[in-house]
Order: sequence, then structure tokens, then C-alpha cells
Amino acid sequence: MTRLRHRPALDVRVEIRGELPREDAEYARARALDTATELGPDAHALRLRLTRSRDRSMSRPALAQADVELAGVGPVRVQLATGTARESVDLVLGTLAGRAVRLREQGDIGFAASYESAYRPQFADRPLAQRRIARHKAVVLARRTPEQATLELLALDRRFHLFTDAATGRDMLVHRCSPSGAMELCAAGSGAVPPLDLSEAARRLWLINRPFVGYTDLGDGRARVLYRRFDGHYGLIVPVSDGRIGAGTLSARD
Repeated sequence: MTRLRHRPALDVRVEIRGELPREDAEYARARALDTATELGPDAHALRLRLTRSRDRSMSRPALAQADVELAGVGPVRVQLATGTARESVDLVLGTLAGRAVRLREQGDIGFAASYESAYRPQFADRPLAQRRIARHKAVVLARRTPEQATLELLALDRRFHLFTDAATGRDMLVHRCSPSGAMELCAAGSGAVPPLDLSEAARRLWLINRPFVGYTDLGDGRARVLYRRFDGHYGLIVPVSDGRIGAGTLSARD
């Protein structure tokens, strides 16, 4: 892994994972610096991460992720994949810049979710017997209105967003229903976030072959999300009240 830092005042960082020609790494760095300048003085902490997969089954092995902090808007993130490193860099930085303008001027990202669906990152084809929970995230959920949570989901380029409803205090899940960008809002304990244990949630995730499954933990009644990682393993999001992992939860080491 190589980290390249330039222009500290702009706080721009480019991270290369895997093997890439030096020319591609330099190209990524130059494009990131140009994009930071184009974004203007209210942009801070621009990050570009470029990963080249060795999995030959992937038709889009070059994965690029870019995120930036915009004053008055908050964090904005884009993650897309194409066949070559330079194409991914151009696409993800161009999309990030366009999304920033739209969020500043209109407060949303329009039809970006539909347009970008053809460039969504691919999941590695890992055999079921080899899959494990490779990442466990214990989080204190932010209190948001459904509208605020939906905007954050779009700005951060996620498939789902777990939050606490500001009005009711209940755990809520907002997620994309389709590549066209349609949204669904679900409460913990509802049919879309059913009471399950972790083993049953994992079984459902395998059966339905979706990117994630939301469920309500049988022990504490809080919402959970078990999701597929791009490396073929799983990740688990567990809400906590004080940032500490509670008893009975499954960590990435288990």
C-alpha cells in the first residue's frame, strides 16, 4: 500500500492498494489535486483510494473511492469501479465534483444513483464456506429525521443507512430498493427489519443474494445490519448506547 501526500494546506491524500504502474499512481495524485482546486475553498480533507483487484472473474477490477468534507454540507463520498485505474479515477472524481455542486446548490444529488448503477463495485466470488464476519462496527446511531437520513445516505453513496429517528427514538433503516434510487424506510421490529438471531440473518443474506439484510436483535431489540463486503466476506453493524460492544455480540475475531 502506498500513500502519497501533496499540498498539505489542501489536505489531499491518495492511497494506492495493490499493484499499479507508477504512472497510474502519479495520474491519480495529479487528478486528485486538480479536483481539490476545482472544489473550492470550502472543501477539506479530500481522499482518493484506488484498489486493483486480482480476481479475474471481475469485469471491473479497478475500484476508486473518493470522499471530501464540504463546509455547510458535510461529508460527501463516491465509490465506483471500471476496467482500468485511470478510468475509475476520472469517473469517481468527476462524479464527486458534480455531486458537490448539486448538494451545494440544490441540496440533493438528483438522478446520480440511477446514472451510476452501471459502475457499482462488484463482490468477489468467495465460496460460502470461506466467508466470515471480517468487520464488526459498534456505532452510536445519530438522531436524524428520515429526510436527513436519506440525504446522508445519498451523499455518502451507501446502500443503507442506520439511524435513530429524532421524533420517536426508534432505530430506523433507510435503504435503496433498486438501482434506480428508490428508497424504503423501515423501523426496527417491522416486517422489513424482522426479529432474528445472527445465524438466521446470515442464512437469509446467503439465500436472497442481496448486498445486506436488516434485522432486529432478539436480545436487545436494537436494529442490526449484516452486509456483504467487496472482498466476499461479511460486515456487521451493531448500534450501542455508549460506543462499547455489549455482551453476546459477535466480533470480527470470532
